[in-house]
Amino acid sequence: MPRFYLDDNATTHLDPRVRVVMEPLLAAPFVALGNPSSLHAEGRRARGEIDAARDSIAAWLGAKPSEIIFTSGGTESCNLAVQGLALAHQAKGNHLVTAKTEHHAVLRAFEALEKSRGFEVTYLDVDAGGLIDPDELARAIRPDTILVSIMSANNETGVRQPMREIGEICAKHKVLFYTDAIQSGGKEEIDLAEWQVGALSLTAHKMHGPLGAGLLWLKTGVPITRLMEGGSHENERRPGTENAPAIAGFAEAVRLFGKADPAEAERQFRWTERLWLELSSLGGARRNGAGAPEGTPGSVRRLANTLNVSFLGLHGEDLLIGLDLAGLAVSSGSACLVGSVQPSHVLAAMGVPQDWASATVRFSIGHQIRDEDLPEIVDCVREVVNRQRALRGWTPDAVLEQTKQQEILA
Repeated sequence: MPRFYLDDNATTHLDPRVRVVMEPLLAAPFVALGNPSSLHAEGRRARGEIDAARDSIAAWLGAKPSEIIFTSGGTESCNLAVQGLALAHQAKGNHLVTAKTEHHAVLRAFEALEKSRGFEVTYLDVDAGGLIDPDELARAIRPDTILVSIMSANNETGVRQPMREIGEICAKHKVLFYTDAIQSGGKEEIDLAEWQVGALSLTAHKMHGPLGAGLLWLKTGVPITRLMEGGSHENERRPGTENAPAIAGFAEAVRLFGKADPAEAERQFRWTERLWLELSSLGGARRNGAGAPEGTPGSVRRLANTLNVSFLGLHGEDLLIGLDLAGLAVSSGSACLVGSVQPSHVLAAMGVPQDWASATVRFSIGHQIRDEDLPEIVDCVREVVNRQRALRGWTPDAVLEQTKQQEILA
């Protein structure tokens, strides 16, 4: 087991209080709940748990219970949104807009629409800080544009997009706006009205809830085409027996962690800034993503808990293994590319040179990381980076010289 878990953007630990809510619904010797579509007592009890969770989560979002579609997780929610909304609105046009830095669950859904359904997709560039240009978005929208999809906060860098401005542009052009808000849940306020979104995805396991439960919020009156065939579950929008214990856990996680804590965000922001200050003194280190410290976390264009750092002169997989052996659970970015460390499409879109991007670490913390843990974590990273650079023949002078050359090229 790692001494320090620094990968909350991949998944958070299931909170014991959430587990307590779920366990009676999974009690041995028999599953304590029936199929929620059944009419007997156990089925009605399962349906009651789902209805209560739906009401609770809808109240948190400021939405109607009927607008909540429960899914198996974030990837399904993103696919249902992108493909289901595009197909439902195709009679009005076939042009879609997204950004190059979206999660693969979104990007691959758009690619599928291009290849098999005849849609045309505009992929927006981002600047060096990972932000889209709202003016470029406005220029990209055409008379046949039917959907804009921009994530609220990036999973690799924590960069927060200008959601209010994006929403205003989409509303002005009367184009449906969908957002993958999976990284925002519990970390920042989600304001459906201010963002002017028509659909939004979330998942439980990013908020100390269980794996296997996600949702798509779909504004009343917005049509969607379901992607699977089967029963009439979720108001005929997502067939399949609902995972009642996980959904109940989702609701409890929202109750406990759904409201962003400004004091905790402030603490995490200061912690990640201190971590960057320490790591930058190593030399040959580069922070990726907007987020220079300017006042409070609310004014910074990244999630308070996230720091993305590239180290010059190292191999990405070796670096992650070395940090793991040193007791640090970290990742290079997205956790969805199982068993591989691939060049980040997010960093590539931001213009990060390959020499830097090839050895990148994402630190994403939660409340379990304490302020007093920082010195030991910094020592671990320093030791691993310095040892691996020495093994690869990189002296401090060579790192300094190569860093200068990279800065000139940039």
